[in-house]
Amino acid sequence: MKTHTILIVDDEELILKSISRVLRNENCRILTAPSGEEGLAILKNNDVHLVISDQKMPGMSGLDFLKRVQREYPQILTIMLTGLAELKIAMDAINEAGVYKFILKPWDDNDLKVTVRRALETRELIWERNTLRRQVKTQDAILQELEKIYPDIGKVERDEDGYIVIDI
Repeated sequence: MKTHTILIVDDEELILKSISRVLRNENCRILTAPSGEEGLAILKNNDVHLVISDQKMPGMSGLDFLKRVQREYPQILTIMLTGLAELKIAMDAINEAGVYKFILKPWDDNDLKVTVRRALETRELIWERNTLRRQVKTQDAILQELEKIYPDIGKVERDEDGYIVIDI
């Protein structure tokens, strides 16, 4: 199983420790930051797969931080934590910052673990899909070049039953 890196951003040290404790057995490398600014500095130097951020922090809000993450690191999935049950913040988090999931504090530890697992699985599927798309694009370009060199390469002769005829 691949080890993933998770960045947790919250201005409350107790929350950082609590989430780290919940996720300690999830085969993940956990990084923490007490602010959005420090979170961005960590992202510059680490291959992070998932960001979990609080919304309400001094300085840069969680929403502003996650918007920057989405813009600068679109391959990273994000989860927003908040004690505020405000629909507008949730909608903005999803629509403007591409947040994968919005979780209210206090959270259930098992729900948090399941959400993190699903987010990481989703990230892997997205990565795999993008890899396959690149491979198909490359193979399509090769096929187009072959068709230029051998114009009849795509022509197939079939018999009356639809079977391909191969001349030997």
